Parts: sequence; C-alpha cells; structure tokens
Amino acid sequence: MFVLFQRAEENAHAFLDKELKKLWRELFSDYPQCSESQREKEEELDDKNEEQRRLILLGNMNGMFLLVCDLGAVAVQWQHELKAHLKKKFQCVFEGIARAGEQRPLNEIYTELLITEGGSGEVNKEHEVRLIEKASRKTANEETPIRCEDIFKPGQDKPIRTIMTTGVAGIGKTLLTHKFTLDWAEGKANQDIDFAFLLTFRELNLLKGKEFSLLELLHQFSVETKESGIYRYDHDQVVFILDGLDECRLPLDFQNNPIWTDVTEPTSVEVLLTNIIRGVLLPSARIWITTRPAAANQIPAECVDMVTEVRGFTDPQKEEYFRKRFREGTMATTIISHVKKSRSLHIMCHIPVFCWITATVLVDFFKTSQRGEEVPKTVTQMYSHFLRVLSIQGDRKYHGRADTDPLWSSESREIIVSLGKLAFNQLEKGQLIFYEADLAECDIDIRAASVYSGVFTQIFKEECGLHQDRMFCFVHLSIQEFLAALYVFLSYINTGVNLLSEEHPTSREAELLPLYQNAVDKALQSENGHLDLFLRFLLGLSLETNQMLLQGLSQINNQIVHYIKEKIGGDLSQEKSINLHTYKMFYDAHYIHNSIKVIL
Repeated sequence: MFVLFQRAEENAHAFLDKELKKLWRELFSDYPQCSESQREKEEELDDKNEEQRRLILLGNMNGMFLLVCDLGAVAVQWQHELKAHLKKKFQCVFEGIARAGEQRPLNEIYTELLITEGGSGEVNKEHEVRLIEKASRKTANEETPIRCEDIFKPGQDKPIRTIMTTGVAGIGKTLLTHKFTLDWAEGKANQDIDFAFLLTFRELNLLKGKEFSLLELLHQFSVETKESGIYRYDHDQVVFILDGLDECRLPLDFQNNPIWTDVTEPTSVEVLLTNIIRGVLLPSARIWITTRPAAANQIPAECVDMVTEVRGFTDPQKEEYFRKRFREGTMATTIISHVKKSRSLHIMCHIPVFCWITATVLVDFFKTSQRGEEVPKTVTQMYSHFLRVLSIQGDRKYHGRADTDPLWSSESREIIVSLGKLAFNQLEKGQLIFYEADLAECDIDIRAASVYSGVFTQIFKEECGLHQDRMFCFVHLSIQEFLAALYVFLSYINTGVNLLSEEHPTSREAELLPLYQNAVDKALQSENGHLDLFLRFLLGLSLETNQMLLQGLSQINNQIVHYIKEKIGGDLSQEKSINLHTYKMFYDAHYIHNSIKVIL
C-alpha cells in the first residue's frame, strides 16, 4: 500500500510541475529562450508525456481512492461490530451477584458515582474500611467531581494520555468502566474514540507465560478484531481500559522489561503492557487504569498524567440507589431512614455493593420480622442476617423449605464452612481472586454448590475468562473477611482448633479469650492492616445479638475489652491505636460501648 501511495505522489508532483511550466510560458512569452521549432518539438513531446502521466496518475489516484474507501469501510464496519459486541456484553448486569437472579439493564440501575480529581497514586496501606470512614467525613466542597463520560476531559491545559483511577474494593470501579464502554458503544459519549478495548487483569493473568503481538493479544479478547483486517491502529484514536491492577499477577517490571515498538511482533504480555503504559508501543493510544489504593504504586508516577478516585455514593446518591431499587417509595424511605440512624451502616453504604446487601437484608426483615425484633444496625449484624436470608431463600428454591424447618439446612451449613475456609486461607495470603484448584483444596464442589446452595450463588462470583477459564471471588472483600472470621470462630467452638495459634486449648468455652488475644495480636502485626475488619467481625461474633448462627456460647466480652485496653495503653503507633478504638463500631452491647468510650 505504501508503494502505491509513493508512486501516486511522484506522478502528482510531475503533473503539477508540467502545469506550472505551461502557466509560466503563457505569462512570459520569452520563457524559455529557444526557437519556435524547438518549442513546438518540446511541446509535442511534453503533450505525449503529459497524457501518459495523466493516465497513470488517474489510474493510481483511482486505485488509491478505492483503497482508501475500502479501508475506511472496513474500519467503519469493524467499529460497528465491536460496538455491537460491547453493547451485548455490558448492557445487562446481575446486580451484586453473578449468574444468579435476574439481569437488569445497566442504564436502568446505574447510579452516578462520586469521582474526584486528585490524589498521589502512591501506595496506601490503610485498611480500606478506614479509607471509607475518612472519605465519609469529607465535605462536598473538598471534592472536584468528574462525570463518567468526562474521565478523559479534565480541566487541565496539557493533554491527558494515561489516567489512574483508585478506589476501595466494591466501590464501583469495574461498573464504572462498563458504563463508560457501554456509553461509547451506544453512541452516547466519547465518539472521538475510534476503538475501545476493555482488558481485565483477571483475564490477562491467564496469559502469563505466553507470547503475543499486541494485535494477537487483542484477538484473544475479541474475535471481531481478528476478522476486521485492521493490522496497526497507528492512526486511530484507541483507548485501552486496564481494569483491576491490584489483581495483576504479571511482573510489570518497568525498569528491566525491554523496549517494544512493533504492534505486529510477539512478546510476553507483561512487556506489551509496560510498553503501552510507558507510551512506547502505540503512543497515540489513551490508557485508563483502575486499581485499589494498595496497588497504585505498581505504575511509575511519570507514566500517569492524572489520578482520580472513586469515592462511591454521596448521601444523595445513596438515596437515589435505594429509590431506583424499590419502585415502592415507602420501602425505600424506610430503608433510607434506618441507614441514617446507624453510623456504621451509613458509612459502609458509600460502597454500592454494601447498599445492595443492606437492601437485600432490610427488605426481608421488614416483611418477615416479628414484633419487637431488633433491626440490624451494625455491619456484623447485617452480614449475619444476610447469610440467613440467602440460606432460607436458597432452601426454598432448591429444597422446598417449609417455615417449620430448621433455620440452617445441612447443605447451607456445609457450604458456609467450606467458603469460610477458602476465605480465611486466601485472606492470609492476601488473595482475592481464586481458581478451581483453590476451591478444590477447600473441598468445594463447584457444580453441586452452584446447583444446591443459594448461599454459594449469591455471595460467590464466577467469571469466565479467556477461552472460558473460570475465576472466582466473593462479591465484596468484606464478605470474604466476615466468612473468614466466622470460620475461625466455628472451628474453635466446634473442634477446639485455634487457627490463629499452634496451641490447642484444653477447654473450648473456658478458653475463648486466647482466640481473641491471638486475633488482636495478629491484626496489629499486619503492616497493611488487611486483618482489621476480620478482627472486628470476629469480636462482633462474640455478642449475643450476633449469635443467631450459633447457640450456647459463653459471653466473655468484659475480658476482651480489658485486653484491648491493655493493648491501647501499650507502645502502639497512632494508626493501630485508632484501629483498636474503631472496633466499637461493630459492637452494640451497652457495656462494651461504654467501656471503650472511657478509653477514648
């Protein structure tokens, strides 16, 4: 194609030169100085050459025009097919869960999130619940909001190539990328973009150890790219959305990975990614990276033009979510009123997934609760109710549960323990994404669990990666932490095994205190605070109000509070001391609240 353009250019220059000479002769009759016969011979020869050039030029121009038209038609057709594929993929979602329940249109349930400009993009080792608590205390005046469709249109003088968006787990980063992509595919926004590719690190992980060219990598994610015939994208406006950097298991070595500039030459996936992000490979492309705060520093600061943060729902957006969820205004108003009364629920409802959990629990509670039954108002209570609701609903659906049947069926108990084991094992490793081998280690039969357990299908997400490879995760990090705490608690009560220590107690009920002491110590030893919420849940399960899953447990709360007092009085960093103070949010026992309040 390049040779064709080159020849056409040469002939065009020659033709233009000839026309200029003719014009010059007409203006200056004495140019050039020669005899009339010489001029006639020259003109005769030139006329023949001119006609030949005209024919060649017209032929080449016609071929070039047809080629350009053909390539343009291919690009338009490929863009149309890509948009159709993305619309089909993202226009409907399972709210909160995967492959269970009813799909709803994304545009119908989507509630605008608070996205703010600013932030360092540096690693943040605080527990994400602490980050949510801090965000909840910020006022609207402190934020510079950005709409989803304007993510590449900030109020800055310099052009923006690479954006990093941070946010805690479950805050809505992935849904945000889906909404951006769907709006583009539906022609609603960002139509200056020619092609948009959404690549998740969960899927990119599955290609570790394999080599592809950039074009071949795109073929892995979309059959349409392979069939399009487009082979470079150099002159197209392309956006790469890289979702979930915190889940990346590829070695993104920006220091030592080789420079790579050819989109047609194969290399490892990590080399492709580092060169795309650095702007070496396909420098005209724009990049959008999403990540949890703790993984933000995997990308060098010089490679990021702007950092944004997803704050989740503002107070008005929380209300909008509940009113969209419930067509009946009375139920939405009742739930909103209850959430406002509980500080811990109000804070956690900044997270869209927690709004879904709250809605699931409270709508069931207000419809089925007995007179005088206490409405759940702590996070531990909410998660305990959540498990109960899912268990009952699943048993009704799969086993024809009667109202007189026991609260927990054997199937539900079994899967909760298995999921708890998985949650705890992976939490200790810092893993949020699991594969089939991880489930097999915890004796989880995926097929049986997904068919017979409502609990499994509602709180555990299965996603198909490239070539239908299966990946799993809990719908939110806090659910993993709650189940991990429940598993540790049940293991100690039912078998006497203290999973937080190598020592086994001689008497289970009499020796519960060491379990909590070990938990407090273990949480304080964690540099990034990844066991903070786990500890809150574990302590919360000791309360009588949260023992609807368990029966006959002794109450040793005064001893626990005394131990926490001792730790707070010790040589702790300010952050860890504050973490101990904030455990009160997950308690509702009056004497514990008062005891901790004295410490404050």
